[in-house]
Amino acid sequence: MERLALRAEEGPAALGALWAVAEADLPITPGERRWIEASARALGVELAPGEERPWSPEEVAAALHGEQARERVLQLMMLTAMADEHVSPREAAVVESFARALAIEEPRVQSLRLLAEGRTTRAWLGLARRGSARMDVERVLEREGFLGIWRIVGPLLGLVEDPERARRFNDLGKLPAGTFGRTYWEFLVNNGLPLPGEAHAVPESGLWHDLAHVLGGYGVDPDGEVQVVSFIAGFKREDPFFWLFTIALQFHLGLRVSPYSMGGKGHFRPDLVYRALERGMAMNTDLSLGWDPWPHFSRPLTQVRATLGVPA
Repeated sequence: MERLALRAEEGPAALGALWAVAEADLPITPGERRWIEASARALGVELAPGEERPWSPEEVAAALHGEQARERVLQLMMLTAMADEHVSPREAAVVESFARALAIEEPRVQSLRLLAEGRTTRAWLGLARRGSARMDVERVLEREGFLGIWRIVGPLLGLVEDPERARRFNDLGKLPAGTFGRTYWEFLVNNGLPLPGEAHAVPESGLWHDLAHVLGGYGVDPDGEVQVVSFIAGFKREDPFFWLFTIALQFHLGLRVSPYSMGGKGHFRPDLVYRALERGMAMNTDLSLGWDPWPHFSRPLTQVRATLGVPA
């Protein structure tokens, strides 16, 4: 994910759009203010007193150059609408008005409207139809057919086990301390997670999420999950906003998007999110696109991080 896809001179317009969302429902909440202030720091914008004001859709459209910048600002507006752990119809309406003025078709705008109206099930179904998991399944189906799908679904349901694969992953625990493989093995064992090949384990094609935990140094508590998914959004090449939007739903609004976590409220902490996002953006590899960890497991974790460009 590029540095928010904005030029330096476009930053004030972006913040003006965020203020427009925050002022849709007055008073502005502490959560909204924290998100806008963190966004200003991420964009490198310092506004003088009196410059903190909402911009109109037409002003913002005139100030932004290029479709990607417009899309990114609209997405930041959606996160602003979620910053106070609630989405109101007025906030959704402001986002919709900007989407029209910016001529951006962002499918999560409809999801935001459904959330504002309390139709959370329909919002969840819409995300599932367009989500990253669906794209991954479609790629496997095209490449390996239904047998490839079964290799993913079977282990998750506990219906398929592969003792030889599990043994191979368990042997990572024999590597020297501080190696990438040993640290990954410790991550699984210490958190009570099954090894790939065991029942209910994530299939090997999807273990990159757990590897991101290790490479980023993030835990599995709610704050850790928000940070690792923000980190993933940074290095993802395909639809990075999907990850930020869904993790905000799960751990800030308290809507259960993923079946693997109960979620929670109030964990989308702006400074931590932006720091993790920036670390992911600094990477030179999208781990989800076929990256093979096996040649790296025996190497020191610090070296693997340096190879991938993961900042300290």
